[in-house]
Amino acid sequence: MATILGIGIATLDIINEVNQYPAEDSEQRALAQRKRTGGNVCNTLSVLRQFEHQCALAAVLTSDADGAFIQEKIAQRGIDLSPSHKIGFGHAPTSYITLNRPNGSRTIVHYRDAPEFDLTAFLAIDLTPFDWLHFEARHCMDTAAMLALARSMSKTQILSLEIEKERPHLEQLFSFPDVIFFSRAFAQNRDFNDPRAFLTAAHHWAPQAVLILAWGAAGAYWLAPSSGRIHAIESQTVDPVVDTLGAGDTLIAGVIHARTSQGATDDWSPAVTFGVRLAEQKIQQIGLDDLNTRAGQAAKTQPLCHLDDLGPADALGVRPLNGIPSVIVVRAHKTLYAYRNICPHNGSPLSKTQRGYLIDKPEGFALRCAVHNAHFDIESGTCTQGPCPGTHLQTVPIRIAGDAVFLAPEVDEPENNPSIAQSS
Repeated sequence: MATILGIGIATLDIINEVNQYPAEDSEQRALAQRKRTGGNVCNTLSVLRQFEHQCALAAVLTSDADGAFIQEKIAQRGIDLSPSHKIGFGHAPTSYITLNRPNGSRTIVHYRDAPEFDLTAFLAIDLTPFDWLHFEARHCMDTAAMLALARSMSKTQILSLEIEKERPHLEQLFSFPDVIFFSRAFAQNRDFNDPRAFLTAAHHWAPQAVLILAWGAAGAYWLAPSSGRIHAIESQTVDPVVDTLGAGDTLIAGVIHARTSQGATDDWSPAVTFGVRLAEQKIQQIGLDDLNTRAGQAAKTQPLCHLDDLGPADALGVRPLNGIPSVIVVRAHKTLYAYRNICPHNGSPLSKTQRGYLIDKPEGFALRCAVHNAHFDIESGTCTQGPCPGTHLQTVPIRIAGDAVFLAPEVDEPENNPSIAQSS
């Protein structure tokens, strides 16, 4: 697991749920009220801790009662607060949130009575233990200096930046991060209603960075810096929407989690897909707890892919875990097969991307491991060439419902029995 430092703000969120958003100069009773910790970076770290990453928070923490509540709750999640700057004055940053229960929309009033985390506090942190530094775009002149310092100290640490809203001197930040997460609200505030047009423009601002843009119910888009190509990750239908608070922070956590296990590759689609799916789980529940468990359960009920995703002779890596496809769905004319994305030679994935599994041989197509060039028969999963002859890929039971391919209920099948193949 990775060691991750988040630099931003920790807040107290006071959430009132209402049956409809109140009109001005009116009153109504709240259906429910709850109090929790918030702040974008704090939320992201809270989700990452569920996936067993080592997380630390760099924020300003106050000593009042609300500040003590924030520190207690964050520490209970196992987030290290030692990089934070603790002060003896001011009130804890507080956000008053009105949540419209029927549709999940929310309106937020922020109260801030504490200074921002600044460069002086950042200089006191030993950055060497961290694999990934994730910044929230706040107090931009100081944040730019922090990013520049971190970049100069290490070429191997990943630097990511979340830009949620417009800030003074924001352009100072663009040239440093490896990854920038944008919100739809930010794009629309800059008069972009087309996500592709926004990412094309943002590519000129930060040509070195992977750009990821969350777009609400439409899913997310990401841009590869090497090619400028834009990829769309579509969302799945979520009904009902229970609580959208923290959905964007959850998406970021999902991407970071998946990417830290994926390794060096230019393809961020598996990681962004994992982030989108995790955010979909989040908006179906109140709060951020147990998302790792829910994500695993949801994977069993969501389709692996659709028939239209596969050509007549095709293979597709699906169901990303830690950013790497865990299942390969293979189509040979009218028959489907599925195997675990694990080479029996050394346990590595055959491929870490969605495509690149098939090789065209004189006798027909075969599955191929890109690591040591092992070839496997499509119908049986048997290794026919390479370093592990006679071994087999692990079959995965699947079923077809309509135009979608699902994991089948768990059954006791012999490991090498190709009877899981389902006719389409």
